[in-house]
Amino acid sequence: MIIIDIHTHFYVRDKKKIESIDKIVQLAKRFGIEKICVLGDVTRYGYDPDEDGIRKINDSTISMVRKYPNVFIGFCFLNPKNSKKFIYQEIERCVIKEGFKGIKLEVAVNARDKRLNPIINKAEELNVVVLHHAWYKTVGKVFNESDPSDIAVLAARFPKVKIIMAHLTGCGIRGVLEIQSFPNVYVDTSGSQPFSGIVEYAVEKIGARRLLFGSDMPYRDFSSQLGRIYGAKIKESERRLILGLNAQYLLGF
Repeated sequence: MIIIDIHTHFYVRDKKKIESIDKIVQLAKRFGIEKICVLGDVTRYGYDPDEDGIRKINDSTISMVRKYPNVFIGFCFLNPKNSKKFIYQEIERCVIKEGFKGIKLEVAVNARDKRLNPIINKAEELNVVVLHHAWYKTVGKVFNESDPSDIAVLAARFPKVKIIMAHLTGCGIRGVLEIQSFPNVYVDTSGSQPFSGIVEYAVEKIGARRLLFGSDMPYRDFSSQLGRIYGAKIKESERRLILGLNAQYLLGF
């Protein structure tokens, strides 16, 4: 059974960090995780990173993918506030030249904002997925941070683009219902520590084929996040889809 972690954040800056990545690869193997999608350390340069910060984060992802090409899968981190020229240059560098399989968007710009248009249009042209942060919060919400209702608006505007809404647990029951009628939206299972019932609920409402395993490593750990999938009361065929087959299909390998 293939296991693909669709949601992790790592950053290589010096020799010590490189050694820690080596250990993470070994840890993933112990848990049977064959592929790890790297979204970049998206908070390293704040919630609204400039072009230099974006470039450094993507540089780090490139170095990791080059070192472990059979394990790491790169996602190009972008800020829609940056210039269109720079955005296209990063997509060219990361997706076209380095073979990254997706684009990662965080909280600098809300998912409803039309400044996303050049990025989403390019994702459609290149047939790569877009993984977008989302979370329902009562406190601590960042300015412009997207919730599932915002992802639903984005999905309606771009029905041909495959969108992964991050953080099943952070989006909750309401979040699942928000995107239920948009077949181009998938949900990764990351977000806080596991609690019972939410995976089963999502399978019931949107189907196992729209769920993807994500750990949010290193903020969470592989074991507990895998536990939410292994402990869910779902069919074994549904578990296999969530753990890896869906991601394998979406990412095209």
